Amino acid sequence: MNVAFTMDFRNAPERRKPWREFWEDNLWLMCEAEAMGFDILQVQEHFFTDDGYGPSMPVFLTSLAQRTTRARLMAFLYILPLRNPAQLAQETAVLDHLSDGRLDVAVGIGHRLLEYEAFGIDPRTRGARMEEAMTALKAAWTTRPFSFHGEYIQLDRIEVRPEPLQQPHPPLWVGATTPRAAARAGRHGAHLAPGAADPAIVEAYWQARDSAGLDRGGARIAFGLPATVTREDPDAVWERNKDLYHYRWDFYRKIRAELGDPALAPANPGPDFYRSYETIGSPEIVIENARRIVDEFGVTDFGLFGPPSGVDLRTEGYDTLKLFADEVLPVIHDW
Repeated sequence: MNVAFTMDFRNAPERRKPWREFWEDNLWLMCEAEAMGFDILQVQEHFFTDDGYGPSMPVFLTSLAQRTTRARLMAFLYILPLRNPAQLAQETAVLDHLSDGRLDVAVGIGHRLLEYEAFGIDPRTRGARMEEAMTALKAAWTTRPFSFHGEYIQLDRIEVRPEPLQQPHPPLWVGATTPRAAARAGRHGAHLAPGAADPAIVEAYWQARDSAGLDRGGARIAFGLPATVTREDPDAVWERNKDLYHYRWDFYRKIRAELGDPALAPANPGPDFYRSYETIGSPEIVIENARRIVDEFGVTDFGLFGPPSGVDLRTEGYDTLKLFADEVLPVIHDW
């Protein structure tokens, strides 16, 4: 089984480091992850956050393409309704060549009202825009020239060059936090990256794929675990870093609430609310939780979320990653 490692590049204001130093720390740890044996390095995308969350995904992917040689690189994920699909097809084709065909592309609908407002897009249209953009993106990768005329996207005789190095295009994934989004992934023949621990999401994916007449063989499901692997007392680790874990998760609660998406947590959760969201413990505990996730959701690709913003990446962050790589990674690779 492949194992991915993802970082969010969040430089929290109250623990801010100089930007270049901060980015270098993140890129360094991702390169270390490749050296430790991780199979996929995932880079996230957001816009206009006060902590610089995923501020320029293609730039960091380009840097990783230059600094790594083996691990696949995954755009995780492009907020597709905010993108011109022809431009995105061109950008990812270039990245595919620069990485020597190591690129995976994940797309999603997004969950942040501010981003839709900043791009001048009505968030109520995001589902329809997502549907159109997925069709247009695949056409832009594979047909030269191509045209697409929908309610929101109008493209006429566009020729995207270069064509992707991987044919017909880089592996396409869809991030989904609802069954409806998962069904879209299934209809389009994409791989699935569930964003919530809900078996209905996976079931909707398989049903849609079956209804579209698509073979289940070769379809992949990627799901991850925020894990701090440690030989310390887990409660002591939580107490030391609980404000950092809270900061990690409360961002998602807020943006989902703004758009009326399924609630991640109640309003104003207490300081210990997110304790169950984080796996903190020995390699044996992490392996046990990972096995449960793999079995419950039919996972084919496992993911590890990097340390929360504020953890020193070159000391504590490196140590927990190394312990995962030494004692957990070989076990999951054998599944």
